[in-house]
Order: sequence, then structure tokens, then C-alpha cells
Amino acid sequence: MSPVRRARIPVLAAALLAVAGAGAAQTVERVGSSDVALDRRLARLLAADPLIVAADRRIGVGDTIRRSVLVVDATVIHEGTILGDLVVVDGGAFVRHEATVRGDLVNMGGGLYRSARARIGGTIIDLPDASYRVVREEDRILIEGYSIPDRLTLDGFAGFRVPTYDRVNGVTAIWGAGYRLPRIGRTVSVLRGYGGWRTELGEPTFGGSLEVRRGAMAVSVGFDRGWDTHDDWAIGDVRNSLNYLWDGDDYRNYYASDRGWAWISRTFGDQAKRFYAVLRVAGQIEDAASLAADEPWHLLGDSTRANPGIDDDRINSGIGRLDLEWHGLRTDLTVAGEYEVGWQPEADRTGFQRATLMARFAMEALFGHTLEIRAFGQLPLGRDTLPRQRWSFIGGVPTLNTVPIGARRGDHVAYVETLYRIPAPEALALPILGAPELHLLHAAGNAWVGEPAPPLTQEVGARLQFFGPYVEYVVQPGDTSRDEWVVGLAWPFGERFPWER
Repeated sequence: MSPVRRARIPVLAAALLAVAGAGAAQTVERVGSSDVALDRRLARLLAADPLIVAADRRIGVGDTIRRSVLVVDATVIHEGTILGDLVVVDGGAFVRHEATVRGDLVNMGGGLYRSARARIGGTIIDLPDASYRVVREEDRILIEGYSIPDRLTLDGFAGFRVPTYDRVNGVTAIWGAGYRLPRIGRTVSVLRGYGGWRTELGEPTFGGSLEVRRGAMAVSVGFDRGWDTHDDWAIGDVRNSLNYLWDGDDYRNYYASDRGWAWISRTFGDQAKRFYAVLRVAGQIEDAASLAADEPWHLLGDSTRANPGIDDDRINSGIGRLDLEWHGLRTDLTVAGEYEVGWQPEADRTGFQRATLMARFAMEALFGHTLEIRAFGQLPLGRDTLPRQRWSFIGGVPTLNTVPIGARRGDHVAYVETLYRIPAPEALALPILGAPELHLLHAAGNAWVGEPAPPLTQEVGARLQFFGPYVEYVVQPGDTSRDEWVVGLAWPFGERFPWER
């Protein structure tokens, strides 16, 4: 944030803030309802024509604002004098020791950082968890009040999560809910639990947690019993389930897992806006065991592949993780980085370290096309190999189609994929299937154990994607005899980028 040079004339400072902060074409309106007293305060404030600050600004020493100031979705550094109220909604205010506020100092759903030496003439109201958010539209800014969530909240539809279907567990159906405990000051606690059944194994899966949150900080403890996979970076639950149901291709490996864990996290930004990040440090104890593959029903294809075994053992580990999101109007970025330090006490093995990085970048290209780059990498540190429950693989539709499913497997993984999407005109739309998209593809990757690293296998291709079904052809540039035609299903209701809507 670059500070604005302090004006020598207070009236000029106020005028500059008014023009730069709010924008001449924008108005601020209040919609919805939350706290009755705060709703009334906002209504009176907006009727009194306050100075609107909607972009990060500094009110310098010697600057005087002769009316109330309303900060919306922005950060203000206040070192001068405000003759009215200073109200922050879904933003931030740093009130320095030189500052004076003749009226009230109010924080509604934002962050207030006040020096004890600052002079406040009225009442200080600091409500960082107040149920207000700011929504920016093209020609106006909305201050939206929303109701406090119910004490009991159900997962998914009526408590049922989207079921999964795979060659090991069959159908996994889960019901879950959360219960918000009575609030203590600014501290909110939620008790969560779930339970379900795995049809192929005839066994339950269940778990629970207690999360305590105060502002941006949260602490949670919990346990899970059921199964896990280390291959979900390559393909999501819904798409993998559809693929297995279609032709028996399962692009994951699985193991039984009983896990107890505790973590502490700090959030940055706002999940409903452009930037959001979560930094988490966790400790966990995991008892893992191998699972055998069966052959639940699928529409096409022959017998399914085996599920490889793991190191049946307990792993105690500490994990640090950073998840970051940036959602712009023309670019989109998500990054997840994880570092694990673990040891296997029952096997009397030396400790291990593991680093993983997963990223996806997308941008609007020419003529409304979309360029998307997806990457994943894993590297063991501190010992030759990781426990096999931390291995992953390359091969099959989500990664390299010209490589058999699971053929490249190990604790070292490197993969990068470039996808260029070209929407077809509506004139080419087919009944039910709609208009297709042309996808141009390039991918390179490998998975292995030990050193040295083998060369990455590359493939290029093209896909014709309809609403659900798709047809794809890929080939390895270095060996054109290795090619593959694929007819498959993709989940058609995925989230679109802003420029694709």
C-alpha cells in the first residue's frame, strides 16, 4: 500500500479522499439485515452524506475531515482528525497514536487496530465478526447484512454429501452435520460429525471434530476412520466416480486409515473476494493398512486393476500447509504447498520429510479463449524413500493418456499440463449436448523412486468437449506409435472463470 502525500490544506485532503476513495460514479447502499442497532446506525450514516473510502488510503497528520468517514472493503491509516464518526465495514482501520476521532469509532465485520494513545471522543464499538459484507458492482457498492447461521447446519443436501464410487470401497455414502456452540465473546466454536457406509467392504466410515475460531485464528482437534488416497491431486471425487461407473477406470489408489489430528490456522484476506489464504500447522497420528480391490459394477470395460499395498504401519507427523487463492477478472491462481516431517515408531524406521506443491493458473487469452496451466510436484527429503501410503502415480486420463493407469508410480512425482480452451459458436450446438469446446493439450510428467530422475514423458493432443461427454486424441511426440483415443465423461457443472460466464 503506497501512502498518499499529506495535503497541507485539510479541505483539499478531504476532497482528494472523496474522489479517490469512492469514485464519482459509485453510490453506497445498504441491503439485507443483521443487527438491528447496527442497521439503524448505517441508515443514519448514509443519510448524513459521509466521506466514502473504498480504496486503501492514509489520512495524514494535520489532515482534518469535517464529517463522518465510512470505510468499505478498504484499509485506512488514520493519523489526522475526523470531526464525525469513523465506521469500518468489511475493511480495516489503523488508528495511530496521533489520531483524533471526535465521534464514535465503529468496526463492523472488519479489523480495527487502535493505539491506546489515540483520542476517541465517542464510543468504541469493535465487532470483527458482525454479519456484514461489502459487494462491489459496476456502478454501486452494497453493504449487505446477513443473518447469523443456524446452530445446526447440515452437510450437502439434507446432510448427505455427494457419494463416491470406486473399485475398493464401492459406494461411499456419508451424512454429516455441524452444531455451533454458544458464543463466548468473539470466540465461535463448532462441533462437527459425520458417519457413512462403504458398500463393497461392508464397513462404516465416521469422524468428528471441534473447531474454535476467534477472528482469523482457529484451532481444531478431531479424528477420522475410513480410507484415504494420495492421488486426489490428479482427479476430483465426482469425475473419478463417473469414470469408474462408465468403464471401470479408477484413477486412484486407496488405503485404510485411522487418524487423529490437531491443527492451528491463520486466514488472510476474504474467501468471498479476490485474495484468500490459509496457513495451517498440524500434528497427526495415522494408522494405515492395505486394502484389496474388488470389482463393483461398471457399464463398460473388463476387470479392474489391483490396488497396490502400502506399508501397514503407524505414522506420527507434523505438517505445515499454505493454501492461497487469487481470483481476478482476467486471471485466476490457486496454490497449495505442504511440508511433512514424519516417523514410523513401530517399524523402528528413520524419519522422513516430504514436500509437495500443487498449482493452477488460468488467464483469459485472445478472443475470449482460456489458457490454463496445472502442475504438481512431490519430493522426498531426508531419506531414500517415503512410506508407500505417500506415493502417487502418473498415467491415465487425468495425467498422461498414453501411459497405462498406475504404470509410473513412486514417491517422486513431477507433472505439468497446459490446456488451451476454444469455445465453439452456438451455431454448432447439438441437441442436448450443446455447443462443444475445442481443447488443445500438452502434458509432461513422470513418477519414480530413487535417483537419478528419469526424463519426463510428453504428449500432445486435442479434445472435443460437449456437455458431459468428450472425445480426445493424444500422442507422444517422440514416439508416434504411442497414441490413444479416449471417449469419456466429465462433470459438466464445474465452476467457470469470470471471463467464461
